[in-house]
Amino acid sequence: MTKGKSTPLLSPTYPRPPYHYEDARLFLALFNPPEDAIQDLLPAPLRPSQMPLAGFMFGEMPCKETGTFMESGLLVQCVFDNPATKEEEVGVYFALNYVNTDVAVTSGREIWGYPRKLADISLSWRGDTLTGKVRRDKTTIYKAVCKMEDEGAWMDSGPNINAKVIPSPSGEGYDTAVLTAAYLEYTIKNGRSGDVKFNFQSGPRDDLSLVKIETPMIGQYFDCDMMVPPAKVVGDLKI
Repeated sequence: MTKGKSTPLLSPTYPRPPYHYEDARLFLALFNPPEDAIQDLLPAPLRPSQMPLAGFMFGEMPCKETGTFMESGLLVQCVFDNPATKEEEVGVYFALNYVNTDVAVTSGREIWGYPRKLADISLSWRGDTLTGKVRRDKTTIYKAVCKMEDEGAWMDSGPNINAKVIPSPSGEGYDTAVLTAAYLEYTIKNGRSGDVKFNFQSGPRDDLSLVKIETPMIGQYFDCDMMVPPAKVVGDLKI
């Protein structure tokens, strides 16, 4: 770790990207939210995609640069205007994001803007049934269960989109309030899929009241390698 590349300067918490993951385990529990509810999950100027789509993600992430950690999140498919191409583009916005190590929290927040919090995250098999679970403050805030009976096909959903927000030290306004886009690279080794069921509730410090499921869609599991590159700023947040 090179001194002066991240805080604390004498003993940096994390290195600079890109980050490389080998033999990651990824569970995507997808659902269709009501059309009139999905915009509530997206900050302006992000917009819902043509087909309302969201999902809970659970993963075991063996990262070469930061060590292995568990991760979960609420992902929302969105549309944004790419300033580089001047075209509308589809991406996946992280409305919620949880990990279980301090290195993953700080690197994700400070580099890309992933809205990470610490949580207890589990991803476990019982026969062909996979369960992903997130617990905080002694509350299981969400859980997804899927019996994997079919092959799974990877769907490219575009870049990871995050709201990178850094409040001003004055307590008023923001030093940074931008949208970032990271174009991850995936090598999919195998996939499975099946019907998925959900349970979720708000916790003492986690508000899930805006999350609504109209139709469960599909559960998908993948063994894969990933590369997370540096992000690009693609817009200013309207907050």
